[in-house]
Amino acid sequence: MKLRSRLHYFDRITGLPNRQYLYKYFSKNISEFIVILLDIDDFKYANGTFGHKFGDKYLKAFSIKISKILGEEGDVFFHNGDEFLIFLPKLGLEMIDSRIESLFKKLQDSFKVEGREIYNSVSMGVYITKENDSIDDAIRKAEAAMYIAKRKGKGHYRYFDENVEKDAMKKIIMVNELRKAITRNELYLLYQPILDIKENKILEVEALLRWKNGELGEVSPVDFIPIAEETGLIREIGYWVIRKACNQIKKWENENVNLKVAINISPNQFDDKDFFYNVKNIVTREKVDFSKIKFEITETQILKLEKRNMKRLMELTKMGAVISLDDFGVGYSSLKNLVFFPVSELKIDKSFIDNININKKIEKLISSILFMAYKMGYKVTAEGVERKEQLDKLLEYGCDKIQGYYIGKPMIESDIIEILQRSTII
Repeated sequence: MKLRSRLHYFDRITGLPNRQYLYKYFSKNISEFIVILLDIDDFKYANGTFGHKFGDKYLKAFSIKISKILGEEGDVFFHNGDEFLIFLPKLGLEMIDSRIESLFKKLQDSFKVEGREIYNSVSMGVYITKENDSIDDAIRKAEAAMYIAKRKGKGHYRYFDENVEKDAMKKIIMVNELRKAITRNELYLLYQPILDIKENKILEVEALLRWKNGELGEVSPVDFIPIAEETGLIREIGYWVIRKACNQIKKWENENVNLKVAINISPNQFDDKDFFYNVKNIVTREKVDFSKIKFEITETQILKLEKRNMKRLMELTKMGAVISLDDFGVGYSSLKNLVFFPVSELKIDKSFIDNININKKIEKLISSILFMAYKMGYKVTAEGVERKEQLDKLLEYGCDKIQGYYIGKPMIESDIIEILQRSTII
């Protein structure tokens, strides 16, 4: 094949045939194949951590691996970014399940890139083509199935069916409606109280985003937050949340209510180069003291912080804002996160609290976290406290704050005022 033709039909990094090749040579007989769309889980994280050159070598090594696994039993094409298309011939339909399962298991494996041992995890969508299918339809359906698989977590695959189609249509509608949510005033905040155990007072609340749409009704954050992240809408929505929380702080101040508000910051927001500048502007413009704001970020976000953003984060703390490490213990836990990053509070994840009276190892772990935090001068909030026995155990261990249904569910601002007027909380 001539060089110009090869550059047109083959991907430069992986060496695999690309979509142009696919459309030219496979579009007419697409109904003879099973179409699989494969996505490498966490590739963006590896690419961001070790650099683009490493990412290119990772893709090349993965391409070689998948080509060897398939051999002459199927064809693989580079699709986009960290996605690949696999075409398996429809020979012996009764063997489809075992072939897909075998392929999937072989791809869930580790291999070395530049001397680093990389554990490979993939998500796959599988579509069994029908007569008169177009190649675009086949790829779209495999892609829809893959996205459903990814929602289960890393390392799953899913066949396309009617439910996937409905889900894909629901997602399209949700994306379109979410784009209009701010201008339509459909977004709102609820506030969940956080109890300071030693003071036996509600001194802060967590702002929690909610969405009520005219067509879809009340949409769960579990459904719309991932879509907002995926589409990038979370950036605009995130600034709206910060602005709205600042408005609420000022309103409470005018009512002589002194509350700190915790705001969750998404990973996508951190990727915005103007994030810290915009946050500073919003808080300053709304005339809110930074000491009234706590930013909750996850351990994964901490690890991805670049030096320039680290400095800006430290600037926020110098102005008085508190940085809390959310979901502590379930991510990439490291004492380094507590020593070198501007964190002053930890939040123990609900999954640990659920087992505090059930699993002795969990109890020892929570006790150790609290002891370490006390020695290092950090405050600790336990989230997901729903029962008195959980509270009693946390009191025994000396936890600073608790959050959960035992204290109060997420509520509107007027209900927060009501709970503040109680003489005792626990």
